[in-house]
Amino acid sequence: MSRWSLYLTLLFVMPLPFGGYTDWAWPLYTAASLGLLLAESLALRSTSQKATAAVPVAFVKAGWMWGVLLLVQAWVAAQMLWVSKTPYDTFMYFLKGLGYTAFMMVTLLMLTNKERIRRAVWTIAFAAAFQAFYGAMMVMTKLEYGFFLEKWTYQGLVTGTFVSRNHVAGYFEMALALGIGFLMALSTTYHGSLRQRIRQMVQMLLSSKVVLRLMLAIMVIALVMTRSRMGNTAFFASMMIAGALALLLMRNKSKSTTVLLASLLIIDIAIVGTFFGVDKVAERLQKTSSDTESRDEVSRDTFHMWEDNAIEGIGAGTYYFRFPEYKSLDVTAEPIYNHAHNDYLQFLAEFGAPAFLAMLAVVLACLWNAIMAMRSRRSDLMKGMGFAATMGLISIGIHSVVDFNLQVPANAYLFVFLLAMANIARWLPHESSRSGKKRSSRRKAMV
Repeated sequence: MSRWSLYLTLLFVMPLPFGGYTDWAWPLYTAASLGLLLAESLALRSTSQKATAAVPVAFVKAGWMWGVLLLVQAWVAAQMLWVSKTPYDTFMYFLKGLGYTAFMMVTLLMLTNKERIRRAVWTIAFAAAFQAFYGAMMVMTKLEYGFFLEKWTYQGLVTGTFVSRNHVAGYFEMALALGIGFLMALSTTYHGSLRQRIRQMVQMLLSSKVVLRLMLAIMVIALVMTRSRMGNTAFFASMMIAGALALLLMRNKSKSTTVLLASLLIIDIAIVGTFFGVDKVAERLQKTSSDTESRDEVSRDTFHMWEDNAIEGIGAGTYYFRFPEYKSLDVTAEPIYNHAHNDYLQFLAEFGAPAFLAMLAVVLACLWNAIMAMRSRRSDLMKGMGFAATMGLISIGIHSVVDFNLQVPANAYLFVFLLAMANIARWLPHESSRSGKKRSSRRKAMV
């Protein structure tokens, strides 16, 4: 199997075994990411005597970002030796962090042209559509199986092969963002006579664009059927925010882009939601209160945990063991909390303020590059991928306030993919420029 085939296989397989949230799945992802990084680095050196000549521009431009992430992993290694009360768990998180960083670097190295970007996005779209279709079928047939095991929780709700409905919702949010951005790049402008317009419309109906739109509709149906409050809220909110930015910033945008964004909101909410239960999601939101939820109290206690370990942190991966020391008596919803249900506070408490701010700076820089790609790029695909990264990062950023999606390996890897895509959308060279130069030089030679 080639390196590229292995990369695409990894993209598709990651969410299958409970979102990678098992002791045997994520180590395989880490090993594959590190192996791909090593192989790709060796291949670059073998194809050019000067390695810098063959290194993709996006990889170089994002060098400080993955460099910061490597420094964060070094910090985690130091925590393991001097801070952590359970060094083994911090070591496991160190391995996870290496895998995430390596995957970002591999994505920057491999997605070097538009065709590869298209294939990678299609792979993620197929993976998410499978999760959506499988999850919906399990609910409607009442078979209720996850990954080869009968579901023991969230009966009657879409979970796909994930354990939690909220985590599969997080995966859908990011995959939908990629699919919508890709759909924008495929948007069709009808022109010419009535006969030509009809012919163009028929061609569109027979194209891959319709397949992608159908897959996105299935994902939205499944997202609604998860009944995840913040998952649905984050998705629709991020689509409106990213859509507003696209309409404001994109140059030479066609009418089809505006129509597409409007139709996504109208069709997905009014039609899909009516038949598959968006009203039930709204009902859950209305019933949510501080009396029925203990996440506010958990967040408060997690903040106190950080206050006592503001700089050095408690050690990555040790939240499960340290939280009982800070758990207040009014936190009675669950006897044990594996995670904080707030990624920001958990990262802050585990890593400490300096490392947390370093990671946040990387994310914000990637978001900025995604927005700038929408504003400055001429390529429809690059603008679409800028939109995808913007929407995906905003969506998971909103969802992470009340959940721990980034503690789930499949979601964390897809999040890292979006970080890399933001830089690729901003910095990938325009392919036609080189071919244009070659054609002009050939013409001069002929003259």
